Amino acid sequence: MNDTFFNLISMVAFFAAGIGLLKWINRFEPQWVSRDGSRFSAKMSDDKPDSSKWVEVRVTIDGRQLIVFGRGRRGRQFRGRWLVSYVASTPEAKRRHYVVINEADTDDRAILRVPASSRCVAGLDAIVQR
Repeated sequence: MNDTFFNLISMVAFFAAGIGLLKWINRFEPQWVSRDGSRFSAKMSDDKPDSSKWVEVRVTIDGRQLIVFGRGRRGRQFRGRWLVSYVASTPEAKRRHYVVINEADTDDRAILRVPASSRCVAGLDAIVQR
């Protein structure tokens, strides 16, 4: 009886610890940034109320614009040159959200998400349109 109870308690504790570790790990957003902050990886999403999917993209800061290389099939829609419009105000302190406009189609807007402590934030803040 005691062995069965101990096995049940240890199994529940094992799964609870595993779920807790998964939640803790998912809080961190991995990102690659070059030493000068001009090339980096980020997440992008359409600027629409019904869009909740974030796509990983690679970005290069080229003067006053961003060159975005979408990764995978879902990232094709974000490929091209984008202008940084403004910094979106969000309650998240660990992430910065930038609203970007497609250079070819000014009606096409998206949100670029990067960690707030990233080296690329200074470069993005420098090219925000005023």
